[in-house]
Amino acid sequence: MKIETLVEIGVEVREVISSFIEKNEDYGEMIVQRPKDITRKMDMAAENALDAALLKKGLSARIISEELGDRIVGKEPDFMLVVDPIDGSTNATCGIPFFCTSLAYTDKTEIATFDDISMAVICDIQGNSYYAQKGKGAYLNGKEISGKKRGTRPKPVVSVYSYGVPHVPGGLIELERSIIVRALGSIALDMCFVADGTLDGIIDTRGLVSGYDIMASALILKESGGTLTDLKGNNLTDNVQVTGLSIAGTTKSELHDKIIRMLEVR
Repeated sequence: MKIETLVEIGVEVREVISSFIEKNEDYGEMIVQRPKDITRKMDMAAENALDAALLKKGLSARIISEELGDRIVGKEPDFMLVVDPIDGSTNATCGIPFFCTSLAYTDKTEIATFDDISMAVICDIQGNSYYAQKGKGAYLNGKEISGKKRGTRPKPVVSVYSYGVPHVPGGLIELERSIIVRALGSIALDMCFVADGTLDGIIDTRGLVSGYDIMASALILKESGGTLTDLKGNNLTDNVQVTGLSIAGTTKSELHDKIIRMLEVR
């Protein structure tokens, strides 16, 4: 598959999501509730749109997704997609226009890891398309991105997710005194903001991140020159079905080193 085809698929899914939200007042209605997540009507509309887009193009794939789990679309799969159909669905239900569709591609159809992801697409609801190919850079709406900081900032601006769990790593409160904290509600899109220099970094200490949440945005951040690790500073080497991750990502190595040092996760 070419990266242009993957972008087309992401855009088609986004258009279905936008139309579904516009035409259905109950788009945020819950269908399934799981211990750590919720499936809403709009999520299923997005999943169905992905299947339809693949079949229309005559493509067969193994899909690992947040909502429907592990499935085959078409006949014998030629590749695998790791998918979050709507990352930031709570924002969507609140009318906050900050959510996206996340697609990570690998030629492997069995076991695959972060290192096996060779293409990635993030399409946000405002019409922007981030994409990357392994070894070929990262792009936003066709323009290469490099993580260069936008504007002058007195402190680094970092997206921090640490809520809703009983334990917060030591040092996080002290770290927050030296940064400006934001949490925008879509970890995949937050990570793209790090890649394009809108944010300086992203931290999630909750141990709730899964492969389908970040596999696409991880490649985009890496191809923009950024760094993404666990909270011990180790590269992410897990397979596509991993859950329970905590992460730290930045464009500048100095900030990343400071985050890992101050969090002191052992």
